[in-house]
Amino acid sequence: MKKLIACMSVVACMFPVFASAQTISECRDRQKLTEMAMEVRDRVSNGESEDSLLMWAGNIEAPGLQAAAYKAIEAYTFQYAPGSISQVVTVMGYMCSKTYRP
Repeated sequence: MKKLIACMSVVACMFPVFASAQTISECRDRQKLTEMAMEVRDRVSNGESEDSLLMWAGNIEAPGLQAAAYKAIEAYTFQYAPGSISQVVTVMGYMCSKTYRP
């Protein structure tokens, strides 16, 4: 019985590490982040409201990707548009990773 409890304790302690590694890999998916940034850019250029974009970002389930989406919305609705998608994606990746590693 003690061995079972010990094994369960180890598994319970290791689960957050495995979950964190999986979610951080989402943040490293530059293709996904680039697609998100381009979608936000296109939606803003088509006149979609910031409120609508914020609702879209709020429906993203992964907390890191949600933070990245909010950062893209901020970048493209700010008075001065960013220089390139690459700059936005870099900041999005940072915000995504920061969500999982405070």
